[in-house]
Amino acid sequence: MAEATPPEHPTLGRWQGLQALSERLEGLLLTPRAVDDFPAALGALTLELDQLMTDDVDLGVFEVVRISPDKLSRYGSLHSLHTACVVWLVARRKEWTDGKRLSAMKAALTMNIAVTDLQTTLALQTGPLDDTQRQSMRDHPLAGERLLRSLGVTDEDWLSAVAQHHEQPDGQGYPAGVTRMTDLADVLRTCDVFCAKMSPRTGRPAMLSPTAAMSIFHQRSANKFGASVVSTIGVFPPGALVSLNTGEQAIVTARTQDPLRPMVALLTDERGQPLDAPMGAATGKDAGRPVAGASRDASLADLFPPADVLRTR
Repeated sequence: MAEATPPEHPTLGRWQGLQALSERLEGLLLTPRAVDDFPAALGALTLELDQLMTDDVDLGVFEVVRISPDKLSRYGSLHSLHTACVVWLVARRKEWTDGKRLSAMKAALTMNIAVTDLQTTLALQTGPLDDTQRQSMRDHPLAGERLLRSLGVTDEDWLSAVAQHHEQPDGQGYPAGVTRMTDLADVLRTCDVFCAKMSPRTGRPAMLSPTAAMSIFHQRSANKFGASVVSTIGVFPPGALVSLNTGEQAIVTARTQDPLRPMVALLTDERGQPLDAPMGAATGKDAGRPVAGASRDASLADLFPPADVLRTR
């Protein structure tokens, strides 16, 4: 009798699904007119992401927070995906209706649809924007709204959030400089800022999560949703690199009821030497491994593939 195939590791199955989803999103954003029914295709993808976040919210946060070269080479699409994940967190905290949450997620996924390619170019670009690039970025909220309408989108909450996601209550936003915007546009702007700070640029490393989160409080544009972003992400979120008081370096894989005692995958030993493979561990004084703080060595993220790290959960 043939041996039974061992059951797939549930976390790895969801991780593979998330990666496949990101590739499908990239195709939709880069060639939206190649899709017969763009609203239906984007809607199906949104529902899939919504379910994934419901099933394993820490996996979604891990994808947002982890340091990865993909965040540079695929910035245009991944930034929108990560923003949608953070929007989902805030929508859940605010107890928004299903319809409002899904509209906000669709807006996050398509907020930069008019400049998907350009955003990746700018992430890789070492010099300043030229005049054409600067004008395209300034115009992209309204250009995105027009493109979505031409693709058959009729959800006005979705459309207005895209059109207004760079506006600010003090009138210093763009492109229209309005002072009143919808809740969806407001939360979208805040989550967009957070995820942009988490992402690298050529010549600028990604911020460590606590630094990026705290900086939101200094952004006037964060408005009423800044605190929700910080509180939902947490002090040591999944994907964050941390130092333990043992000298070990680790990456957070899951949160616990105590925000200061996350589950981690150990990456190095007490002397800072890389392990042969990541090893799952609890943290905290009772586990003999209190978290000392955020790691200062971003290169630790390159020691092991994400799948190896997640296999320790």
